[in-house]
Amino acid sequence: MQELTRFIDPTYLAYAGLVGVFLGLVFLLLFLYHRIRWILRVLSRKKTVSPGLISSFGRLIAILLWTSLFGMTLFFGFFLRSYHAFTHERPVAEISSEPLGDAKTSRITVFRFDPPSSRHFLIRGDQWMIEGDILKWDDWLNFLGLETRYRLTRLRGRFSSTEEESREKATIYSLVRDEAHPLWRLLYEQGPRLPLVSTVYGGAVFQIAGGPRRYLLYVTPGGFVVREKIGQTTS
Repeated sequence: MQELTRFIDPTYLAYAGLVGVFLGLVFLLLFLYHRIRWILRVLSRKKTVSPGLISSFGRLIAILLWTSLFGMTLFFGFFLRSYHAFTHERPVAEISSEPLGDAKTSRITVFRFDPPSSRHFLIRGDQWMIEGDILKWDDWLNFLGLETRYRLTRLRGRFSSTEEESREKATIYSLVRDEAHPLWRLLYEQGPRLPLVSTVYGGAVFQIAGGPRRYLLYVTPGGFVVREKIGQTTS
C-alpha cells in the first residue's frame, strides 16, 4: 500500500473525487429543476415540450453513475490519505556497524539525512541503541499531513546480558549540542496540556552491533522504527 501512495497522490485523488461529486450534484439539481418546471407547466396547462421518459431516465442514470464513480474516487482518496498519514515511515538516518578486533567493540557510523551529517563512534556491547525525543500531534493533524517531530539525542552500546550490562563500563554519546534544550524541556513538562499535541515522550530502538551491517532509521506517527538494509554492507 505504501508503494501505491508513491505513484498516486491521495490528496489530488480526494480533490478530484470532491469536484466530481459536486458537479454530479449540480447536474442532478439542474435535472430536477427542469423536470419540476415541466411538471408545473403541464399542471398549469401551458404549452410545453415533453422531455421524453426514456431520455429523462437515461440522463438520470448517467448523472447517478457519474456521481457514484467520483464518490468512490473521493472515498478511495480519503482512504489512501488516512493510510499514508498513519503508516508513513520517514527515513531520517542511516546507521552502519563494523566489528573491530574485540568482539564486543564496534565502530558505529550515524549518517543523518536532514541536514546531511556523518559521525563515527566506538561502542562496547552486543547491540547499539539510539534514543530520541518524540512529539506526536493529534491524529487529525497527522491526517492533514503534519509529520511527527523528533530529535535524536543519544547513541549507546547495549549488552544482551543484564549482569554484563551492570559490570561493563557504559559507552554513551550525545547526538545534540544542548541536551537540556528549553523547548523540549517545556514540551515534556507541558506537552499534554498544549493544544494540538497528543503526547511528548522519549523513544529508543536497538539492533545487533558487529556485522558489517547497515540500517535505516525511520520516524513514524508512533515513534522510531529501524530496518536492516539486507544485502548492503559497509565497504
